[in-house]
Amino acid sequence: MAPYIPQKYLPNLRKYKYQAIDKSLISKYVLAEYWNQLVKIFPLTMAANMVTLLGAVHVVAAVALCQAYAPNLVEECPPWVYYTFAACVWIYGSFDAVDGKQARRTGTASPLGELFDHGCDSLVVSLIMLLFAAACQLGQTWWTVALVFFALANFYVSTMEEYHTHVLFLGYFSGPVEGILCFSLSAMATGFFGPAFWSSDIYAMLRLPAVVADRLPPLTLAQTVVVSIGAMLVPTIYASFSNIAKACREQKRSTPLALADAVPFVASISSVVVWLHLSPEIRTQHLVLFLNFVGFAFSYIVGRVIVAHVTGAPFPKLNRMHIPMFLGAANALAPSVGLTKLFDGPNEVLLVWICLVYTAAQYAHFALEVIDTICAFLDINCLTIKHKQPQPAAAEPAKKDK
Repeated sequence: MAPYIPQKYLPNLRKYKYQAIDKSLISKYVLAEYWNQLVKIFPLTMAANMVTLLGAVHVVAAVALCQAYAPNLVEECPPWVYYTFAACVWIYGSFDAVDGKQARRTGTASPLGELFDHGCDSLVVSLIMLLFAAACQLGQTWWTVALVFFALANFYVSTMEEYHTHVLFLGYFSGPVEGILCFSLSAMATGFFGPAFWSSDIYAMLRLPAVVADRLPPLTLAQTVVVSIGAMLVPTIYASFSNIAKACREQKRSTPLALADAVPFVASISSVVVWLHLSPEIRTQHLVLFLNFVGFAFSYIVGRVIVAHVTGAPFPKLNRMHIPMFLGAANALAPSVGLTKLFDGPNEVLLVWICLVYTAAQYAHFALEVIDTICAFLDINCLTIKHKQPQPAAAEPAKKDK
């Protein structure tokens, strides 16, 4: 098996420098001092990656709680469950914001920090969307699918943008901080008002005249949130593509070829949409299982992009993680071309389980192999502090910087 980081690209790890432009007003004017004080609770003997991991564990714990009380994303939970969702995600966001500060406090900032941080983020993003779906009782529907896919699309495009521009851009109101804050407030609202709050007719809440409301498609408050996220995604992607085009012009590279790097993600998302459309029983009865498989596949795909970014390697195209998604879509499409499904009925659920095991194992192998390779090359540990490296003086950014 070919290494995830070819030997010739390893020296680029020593040249890599993290750059970010954080325009978030909430980060700068509301949460900056909170983060500065929060990081002090962590001992100087704790590695920054351990801070990142502890934050991610809280989200996993919240998802486990969700599966116990709302396995179909539609059951009503006790209020304390929703408050726990809010607390766990807030803790994750807080730890995610200060892990870079901890790295600088301990003199251990390295490219592995960004890989570990973004790797955890890529795994967590779909899980948080499932928690939101449960809090809003969206259930195993296309609304939940759209919610997760919108989040994945935003994450992929921002990662692709960082690869081509070498800078992580965080907008005024559309960054991860705003997302974490909105989720936590939403989950708390669910605990206070009850999940039925999200089923309210948005037109009635806005007091639209009946003559106007009757001409519009019915929308609940929860569905309106999903539509709003999708609408916000359009200018966000446009801004990212514009930044990529600008970087290509400055570097005298082909803009169309750079933008074409979005094709693997579009192909993978399109294939799973086809699969869900042609296999409605998977969507309505096993959606959480299915989206967990998609989450691991997505994390692997994005992880390869992040590795390429910090090592200066070519942008990764299609890889082995696309196979289960394409296989599932081909299986679902088989009857349309006069063929028999290889996996049908209960066997198709078995296929989803196979895909989940395959993607989870492949992602684990990728993560462990990359961590081992980088740690060996830079002579560092992942979750403990081996050596403290002198860090160049730099202005303290409002957001994480690792």
